[in-house]
Amino acid sequence: MSDLQCAARVIVVNPPALSDVAWLASAIHLEKVQAVYAADDVPDTGPVESLADDLGVPSHLGHGDLHDGSSGLEELVDRHRGETVVVVRGGEAPDPLMLLVDADGVTAQPIEGLS
Repeated sequence: MSDLQCAARVIVVNPPALSDVAWLASAIHLEKVQAVYAADDVPDTGPVESLADDLGVPSHLGHGDLHDGSSGLEELVDRHRGETVVVVRGGEAPDPLMLLVDADGVTAQPIEGLS
């Protein structure tokens, strides 16, 4: 990952958090999301596309491995410096998590109003 001047903001969503797409979209809409990416391990991409539609942003399906430390996630961070994106990947966590990624590393924090 190259040196970032501004942190990339990555909202990590696991499939259980997609059970109410309309609520999720309304909860994160103030984050000014630029795109929604889905990893290869997401079994049902319908809710991913619905989330992107509700946010009014493009969806990118089958985007490879997007887990922490993967080259796929690092590529997205480099591409979206100073922006916010949603990454949907396999896992069981019911609540989305915000990752702030910059040259100093990764900071994880709950999303305000969701925890």
